[in-house]
Amino acid sequence: MLASFGLLYESEKEAYFSIIGKYVGKHWGLNSVTNAAGNTQFANQYKIGSNVTADLAPGWRIRNAGSVFREITPSLKIGTLFNTRAITNFAGNQSYGDAPLYWRNPGRSVFFNLAMTVP
Repeated sequence: MLASFGLLYESEKEAYFSIIGKYVGKHWGLNSVTNAAGNTQFANQYKIGSNVTADLAPGWRIRNAGSVFREITPSLKIGTLFNTRAITNFAGNQSYGDAPLYWRNPGRSVFFNLAMTVP
């Protein structure tokens, strides 16, 4: 199961923000496949739990800044807001020892942006 959610806000004057999220329900990390003889090889061996991620992006528009710029817009983007590092998928097996390998969510990231508009 996959679901997305979000909230967008923008005032007529300056402030704006968005929060966007995604829910991924429990799933299996490997589907059943068959070999040339028709025998099942991997029967959904690796169960992966559900997880939720969210990104937040607030910003502010400064209009008529009194300089050569018509508009100055500082903004922030915070990815993986709750620092969720959950396992998201099965990535295969090690070549030696056959241990399972997994993909994970990246940790939290923070980006600052500054946009300036000239007339």
